[in-house]
Amino acid sequence: MSKPKKRRSFPWLFLLLVVLPTVLATVYYYRYASDQYVSESHFIVQSTAGARVDVLGALTGLPGAGASGPDAMIIRDYLMSGDFINDIKPELDVRTHYSNPAIDQYARLPVDASQEDLVEYWQKMIDVEYDLTSGISTLKITAFDAETGKKLVSLALKQSEIVVNKLSSSLRTDTLQLAEKEAIAAEQELNSLREQLTDFRKQQDVLDPGSQANTRIEREETARVTRLSELQTQLSQAEAELAQVSAFMQPEAMRVKTLQSKVNSLRQQIAKEQSVSVTQSRGQRTEVAGQLAQYTELQSRLGFAEQLYKAKQGALEQARIELERKQRYLTVTVQPSLPDEAIKPEKIPGILTVFLLSFLFWGIGSLSVAAVRDHVGWV
Repeated sequence: MSKPKKRRSFPWLFLLLVVLPTVLATVYYYRYASDQYVSESHFIVQSTAGARVDVLGALTGLPGAGASGPDAMIIRDYLMSGDFINDIKPELDVRTHYSNPAIDQYARLPVDASQEDLVEYWQKMIDVEYDLTSGISTLKITAFDAETGKKLVSLALKQSEIVVNKLSSSLRTDTLQLAEKEAIAAEQELNSLREQLTDFRKQQDVLDPGSQANTRIEREETARVTRLSELQTQLSQAEAELAQVSAFMQPEAMRVKTLQSKVNSLRQQIAKEQSVSVTQSRGQRTEVAGQLAQYTELQSRLGFAEQLYKAKQGALEQARIELERKQRYLTVTVQPSLPDEAIKPEKIPGILTVFLLSFLFWGIGSLSVAAVRDHVGWV
């Protein structure tokens, strides 16, 4: 009975999958990897508005987003965008710094990188963290020399302050423009109605059409009543004289006929005067009623316009006060630091990561080779 042959081990697989990658990683980190410096700063976006009540946080005991949370997220989004890279280009060209040939090939940005590749690379070099509890944002930027790292952080803070000012200015402009537009429209309407009322008074040559129209009607009616009274008196005298003459003279007498003619004439004048008086009175009252209606409408519209103007002026002043209360400003709590030493790349953690991953691949590879060998009967 022959002894089973010992299965041959494959040390070359361990050397290939574990030893070689670990050696290469060690050589890279300690010989070729470029030093990377991390500059750091802290800032907070504050507002003069009162603190917002977080009901959910009070019920659950979990920290909620502070009032400055949305502003901090806007700044974070801006700093990690291509707009920030373009805005600081006159002072510091990000592409030139990170594509410097002195940087090792693995870590540097390719010279022919597209704008999208540049933004993606930049997002790996910058980190903006927001603390929900304190509302403080931590800004970290990695560069390949300490001075550039500090300058990048300073430029980021400068541009962030500009963004915050734009947010406040945009809100101020939109809100105030709307309030001012409404106040101006109300003032123009008020002035227009005042001019219409003045023109109406000039056309009618009166200050108060109501009282003066009534006074004029009363005077005219008094005059008509006086004329009618005089005619009635004359008629009474003529009738009395006619009755006296008729008592001793024949109806065909000239004196009687003359007096009868006078009585008839006075009666016709009285009837005509009464008819004219009624017609004129109705016409005048209709005219006065129309004028009063127009005058009352203008006064009513003017009163409403004055109230609306006062309300719009109050709203404008309130908008100004509210905007002053909601002003935002960026406060730097920790100034940009000048790194003393490079903390990236992290050599030991990097080498250990490569070793562990390589060891994992080697284990998987060894199991795979053993399974195949057993399946085909290798000895």
